[in-house]
Amino acid sequence: MKYLLTIILSLTIMQITLPKKDKAMHFTFGYVTTHAAKSIIPEYTDNKKIIKYGPILACIAVSVGKELVDKYDSDPKSTFEWADMAYTVGGGITLITIDIKKRRAKALH
Repeated sequence: MKYLLTIILSLTIMQITLPKKDKAMHFTFGYVTTHAAKSIIPEYTDNKKIIKYGPILACIAVSVGKELVDKYDSDPKSTFEWADMAYTVGGGITLITIDIKKRRAKALH
């Protein structure tokens, strides 16, 4: 199911016009980054706080890093865009929200 959602998001991005495509790519990148961190972090630690907050912190760190690269390293016209960062983190929060809903549904059954 997780992979299906990623594929659907990727296919959707291909159909979006250019200005909106950038925001969709940020959202998808945030989702994929959080998913990857969520899969990798438990292999390296048993600390429950790191397992819980690590994926979203990784998403925020990558988002800020990408915007800093845009500001200082790429095209001189590029700037640090808070909206891009918000879309990236929004993708990560979406994954965390979906995961929380699944846990609650399992707890009720």
